[in-house]
Amino acid sequence: MSASYASVVLGPAHLHGVTVLLRPPAFGDFAEWRRIRLRDRDCLEPYWFHSPLTWEQRHTATRWVRECLTARAEARAGRRVSTVLEIDGRFAGQIELVSIDSGAAELSVWVDTEVARRGAGGLAGSLLLDFGFTTVGLERITAPIAVTNAGARRAVAQRWTREAVMAGYFDVGSGRIDHELWAVTSDRVPAGGFAADWLDGYLAAHPTSDSPRTAQTTVPATTISRYTILRARARYCLGTLRRAAASLRAARPAAVSDEHGPVTLRPWRSDDFTPRRAARIAARPLLAPVSSPDDWAGRHTRREWWRARASARKGPRGRHGAVFVVEEAGRYVGECRLFDQDMFDRNVRAALWVSPQASPDTAAGALRLLTAHATERLGIWRLTLAVPTTDRVGAAVARAAGLRHEGTMHRYRGVDGELTDHELWAFSTAHTVHLSEAGGDIT
Repeated sequence: MSASYASVVLGPAHLHGVTVLLRPPAFGDFAEWRRIRLRDRDCLEPYWFHSPLTWEQRHTATRWVRECLTARAEARAGRRVSTVLEIDGRFAGQIELVSIDSGAAELSVWVDTEVARRGAGGLAGSLLLDFGFTTVGLERITAPIAVTNAGARRAVAQRWTREAVMAGYFDVGSGRIDHELWAVTSDRVPAGGFAADWLDGYLAAHPTSDSPRTAQTTVPATTISRYTILRARARYCLGTLRRAAASLRAARPAAVSDEHGPVTLRPWRSDDFTPRRAARIAARPLLAPVSSPDDWAGRHTRREWWRARASARKGPRGRHGAVFVVEEAGRYVGECRLFDQDMFDRNVRAALWVSPQASPDTAAGALRLLTAHATERLGIWRLTLAVPTTDRVGAAVARAAGLRHEGTMHRYRGVDGELTDHELWAFSTAHTVHLSEAGGDIT
């Protein structure tokens, strides 16, 4: 069972007489959350996810309660470390580790502009990085940053590595924008941790406070009514039930065929156990090169087969994903899948394996069909494929299928569980804001 991070408190830490603390979000933070985010709209909205609602409509008491409930549920499940930033006891932003899975997580940060340049935000982010790499046991933390967000890119430039430029990654307030992928990995944690290292560097450059502390705006205490909380809870619970029901009745993947070739993608059938087992045993050098033939064959039991089928019922949103059989002239030669579809139904990850007994062109043909299915039938904007840097055949398949090389991800745990460097390949349908400020592409 995953650890719960619902009651995480980090700090207090001190910087130039200022006390910095990270704690879980609370309903009582609503007034300050709304005030700061409405005031800082020009800084936040261009990089926040797109919505048909106005900025004011997105900052109501009901929405804050829902955000708190979601954060608590995700934290209890071990999928998120959700904290708010307190400076001298005042709410000043949110800092989170989200999408915790397989030793990796994504850092999400926004900080009150009145304190953002005084070091407190950097210190708070360092506290959360230390928690992620120690208590959570993460191997890799990433931060996607819009190419137009120069301030955020400067903030991570010291300790983070710019790994890739992701085309059409996110639909934000200013449109579809390419994002840089920045990452920090467990093998690059400084001695003594990020917080101590950050403090040493900051205090050396700023031995005294850069600016006098200004009086904080006093906001009248606002208590969210019990009715609003109950209504938000009810809507949240209903939404959770709807999503659970939708995952159980996820549409069965439709067959996809190439009119001009022998490759077909189709969903699993109940009689696929024997041909699947044979194809996977033949593909052992690709799927499990360190396993012995006997051990690998012994893993492919009927119990494993039914467990895999059950895991695929949730479709692309599920961890196992929507699975397709790769057929070559009617013969079971491999599998591909779409998984980890994001909450906005725009990005999805792909995985593919094909038996070495198949034609050399079969893998590329299957990936082309999978990409077309995702973008044309499912409305996906961006599909990604992680290929180990040592897998030249996999890279050639990605290139032949029309994917674009975007960069290299360090200490990335692939679908086979191996922790190694992977190349990031992607197909994007987006017409986006490109790299005018990012200094060019990464190849």
